[in-house]
Amino acid sequence: MLRWVLVSSICLLAIVGLTERRHRQKVLGLLLRTYYPVTALLIFSAIPWAATSHVPDLWREWWPYAISIGTLLLGLTFWLPQQGVRLSWHGAWDFRHPLPHDRVPGPGQNTSPRTGLRLLGYVLLLTGFAGTTVPGMITRDPHAYPGWFATNGFLFGLCGLFVTAYGGKLLKLARRPPAPRLPSRPARPDAWKGVVLWPVAWLLCLAGLTLSLDGMRVVMDDEQDAWWSLYLAFLVMVLGGWIFTQGRRILLVARRLRARVIPSPTMLEAGSYVLYLRPFDDDRQRTAMHEYPLPGIVGATTGFLLSRRSAEEHIADVLRPVGPMVAVGAPGERLPHVGAFRLYLPEEPENAWQEPVRELMLRSRLTVLTLGTSEGTMWELVQALRLLPPQRLVLFVPPMGKDDYEHIRKGIEAAPGPPPTSRLPEFPDRLAPYSREPVAGVIVFAPDRTPALHAVRRTRGERHNLFAALTPSLTTAFEALAAHERRTGRSYG
Repeated sequence: MLRWVLVSSICLLAIVGLTERRHRQKVLGLLLRTYYPVTALLIFSAIPWAATSHVPDLWREWWPYAISIGTLLLGLTFWLPQQGVRLSWHGAWDFRHPLPHDRVPGPGQNTSPRTGLRLLGYVLLLTGFAGTTVPGMITRDPHAYPGWFATNGFLFGLCGLFVTAYGGKLLKLARRPPAPRLPSRPARPDAWKGVVLWPVAWLLCLAGLTLSLDGMRVVMDDEQDAWWSLYLAFLVMVLGGWIFTQGRRILLVARRLRARVIPSPTMLEAGSYVLYLRPFDDDRQRTAMHEYPLPGIVGATTGFLLSRRSAEEHIADVLRPVGPMVAVGAPGERLPHVGAFRLYLPEEPENAWQEPVRELMLRSRLTVLTLGTSEGTMWELVQALRLLPPQRLVLFVPPMGKDDYEHIRKGIEAAPGPPPTSRLPEFPDRLAPYSREPVAGVIVFAPDRTPALHAVRRTRGERHNLFAALTPSLTTAFEALAAHERRTGRSYG
C-alpha cells in the first residue's frame, strides 16, 4: 500500500512539474486550497483520538507538545488556502511576460544560452537513462541484487523516466534567454548587515517559540501546584511571544537593509514595470508588519503564518503578473521599504520630480495610484487621468470619509489645464471610513472611461491577507489590460 502511495505521489508531482508554469501554478493552487487544508485539519482532529486509543501512556507524557503541533496544523489550515489563492492568481494570466515584438534586450541582459542550466539538463538525462535500465537489469538476473532493490525496480524505472523528461525540459529552457530583470543595486553599502541579521532574527524567533512551549507545558501540567511556578510559567510564555515579535521586527530590518533601488528612471525599459504612486505619509502603515498581542505560541504562529508580509508586499505580489512594482522613494528616508523597487528623484529645484513621474507614467505597463489629499498626490492623480488610457490606470481608495473624497473630486475639476477625460465615481456608502486596512476599494475604468468602484471585502479567512482580498477587485482591471494589449499590440503607452 505504501509503495503505491509513493508511486502515485511521484507521478502527480512529476506531471505537475513537467507542465507549463501557468498550469502548474493552477494545479498546485487548487491542491493548496482544497486537498491539503482538509488533510491538515483531519490530522489535527485525529491526533487526540489516535493517541488516547493506541498509545495512552505516551499521550499522558507528551500531550502538551501535541498541543503545539496541533496549533501549527491549525495555522496551516488557514495559511495553505491563502498560498493556493496566490498560485492560482499568478497562473491565471497570459500577459505575465511582455509582448515579444515590444522587447529589445536592455543593457547587460544576456541572451546567450545558459551553460549551467544546460549542463544540469545533460546530467539529468544521463541519470534518467540509468534509472530506466534498472527494471531490465533486475528482470535479467533478479538474484544478483539486494532484495529491497529488486522489489522496487519498477519505482526506480518510473523515477528514471521522469528524470529524463526533466532533463529534456531543462535543455529546452536553456535555449531561451533569461527573463529581463529591473536594473537595480543595493541601497546601502552596508547591505551585508542584513545578511548577518537574518540568522539572528530567526534564532530569536526560535528562542521565543521554545520559551512559549516550555511555559505552556508547565501551565498545563496537572502536577504543578505551586502558584508561583504557574505565575512564572505564564511570564515565560509572554516573554517568548515578545522575543518572537522582536525577531520578526529584526527580520523586517534585515530585509530593508538588503533592499535594492533603481539608480535612474531612464534605466527602466518601457512596459517592463508597474508604477505605484501613493502619499508618502502612508508608507509607515503600509510597510509595517501586523502585530498580535496574543501571548505564547498562539500569537506567534498566528502573526507569522497569517501576516508575515506587509501591505505593500501584498500589493506588489498581486500586481506581479503584470510586472515588478516600482515606486518613488520618500525624500530623506534612511532605509527603503520592502515591497516595491524604490527609485529616488531630485528634490531641487522645486517640482523637479514632476517631469520624471510623468515620463514614468507614460512608460509603465500599469499605473496604480492610492488616493490622497496632499498636493503631490493630487497632481499625480490629475496627470494620470489625463495621460493614461483607462485600461492602464487603477486607483486604490484608502479608508476615508465622504468629505475627503469629495475634496479630491473637486480638486480634479479645479486643476489648471484641460479637464481630465476620466472622472471619479460617486462616494460609496459601503466604504469603511475608519478601517485599519490600507485599501478599502478599487476604482477601475472601462474603455469608454466609465469608472467602477469595487469594494475590497474580506471574509473571515481573508481577514489578515490583503492579497486574497484584492484579487476579486482587480480581476476586471487585469482582463481589461489584457484585452487592450491584444488589441493595440503594445505593452505600454
